[in-house]
Amino acid sequence: MTFTCEELNQATNLDGVDYKLIPFHYTHLNMMEFRESEYSLINSFIDYEEKIKTCPVEGLSFSGVCFGDIVCCFGIIPLWQGVYEAWLLPCKDLTKNKLRFHKSSLKFFEYVADRLNIHRLQINVNRQNCLAYKWAKKCYFTEEGLLREYGPDKSDFYIMSRLFNYNEKE
Repeated sequence: MTFTCEELNQATNLDGVDYKLIPFHYTHLNMMEFRESEYSLINSFIDYEEKIKTCPVEGLSFSGVCFGDIVCCFGIIPLWQGVYEAWLLPCKDLTKNKLRFHKSSLKFFEYVADRLNIHRLQINVNRQNCLAYKWAKKCYFTEEGLLREYGPDKSDFYIMSRLFNYNEKE
């Protein structure tokens, strides 16, 4: 199962005009200015261009648009039944849209978890990226452990997860 942008715009309460989701395309990344932590990660990949062209899954990867500007690219990747990994590359300055971005993210996670019967959604957060770590915690992800020398530059990452219990009967 995959999702349309129209469906997700409605599910996340985006108006579809000034704030909307569009299908991700790797060229969107060239339209964004990143924070130093994202540039550092991107520049440490040997095959970044090829990875970003082939890794995102159509219908599960999107770009967020705010008044015509791409402000983030994100998606989920299926690992196996009920388990997905989320990814996100935000633009440098989300401050004026931070609350809308956060609320939409929470609704996105809930919506896709429900529709795909996800019981585990996981993310990897660079240990040095305090903003990403704080945001993950506010999205109800919990730290599970430290992945030492995990990054392409041998940086440490936290593995964090959010569990959903849609398949359990109460």
